[in-house]
Amino acid sequence: MGGPLHPALFRYLRGVQQSKSVGLHSFCAAGPRSARTVYRRQRSLGDQLLVVPNVSVEPLGLRHAHVFVTDPVDRVLAMPYAVEAAWVTPDFCQEVLYLHCLVPARIAKEFVALAEAFGASTRVVWSSSGWQQFLLEEEPMQLPLPVGDLEESEILRRLPFVVPAMMELWTYPNSLPVIWQRIRARLGKNVKAYLPRTKVRYVNGKTHVTQAFGLLQNEGLVRQQLIRYHPLLAVSVEVFLLIRQDREETMRILDVLRWCLHAVESYPTTDGYWCRLLGPHRLLDAIMNLPSQVRSQCGLVYFHTKRHPTPIVRFGYEAVFDVASRTWRTA
Repeated sequence: MGGPLHPALFRYLRGVQQSKSVGLHSFCAAGPRSARTVYRRQRSLGDQLLVVPNVSVEPLGLRHAHVFVTDPVDRVLAMPYAVEAAWVTPDFCQEVLYLHCLVPARIAKEFVALAEAFGASTRVVWSSSGWQQFLLEEEPMQLPLPVGDLEESEILRRLPFVVPAMMELWTYPNSLPVIWQRIRARLGKNVKAYLPRTKVRYVNGKTHVTQAFGLLQNEGLVRQQLIRYHPLLAVSVEVFLLIRQDREETMRILDVLRWCLHAVESYPTTDGYWCRLLGPHRLLDAIMNLPSQVRSQCGLVYFHTKRHPTPIVRFGYEAVFDVASRTWRTA
């Protein structure tokens, strides 16, 4: 299909990203391509591509925490709230561990205290759910709106299986049959507690995964798909930074940079937007050439080192979610 920047591949990834369907079969039914084309492309991409549903987690009682740890302790990767991790650097010399976490809102203060023991120093940036945009054509820059205090949804009480289904999709491989096998292996006989008033389909359990995401879709909580495509990262630079500006001003700043951007991932914070910018190496020049008054509003700048192996983490839902009460544990 050509390199990671080939227009046909880029359009395909963008189409997958814009879909709210979960699973290749659903994408084939909703997308413009035939099932044969989609499955062929998926096989060709193999383990280089991870597609994760971007779910609005606030109604589920969760918050995004972007955690940066200097000189991390070994046990930090076993922390049960992380969904992805990477090595980043603020100065091209010192490495810092980045952890993207989903934290129950009711223990936010306790999490900050816990994070202080992750390493020599820790910085936590809280945000609302984000949005990823692949910039293929001239279209308006899209940034998510900040989320205020939302009333918690009844979804977890109705179908607690939403929790393992959603969290397992952050781990590769994440095809629906594999996800079901992992969930079943982790939960054992307790899987029935996550599927109340439902006959457990041990052979074709992927139907439970699609049912969980169907419920999330009906509630309007599935925003899009997040794309993690390693060959695109390999030929690009990824810059993490906090832009302390309102939505309109942040869009103006990103519009200035868009000529050298492949993709933007943005998360609203209390004082601006936490952003992940992916682009060619000239993106660094473009950022340094921003007016000084604009650069003064940018902080916490880190660069993805792309060092392998990538730190492996997983959200330990079996430890932090109490299926009996269908609530997040506080201790």
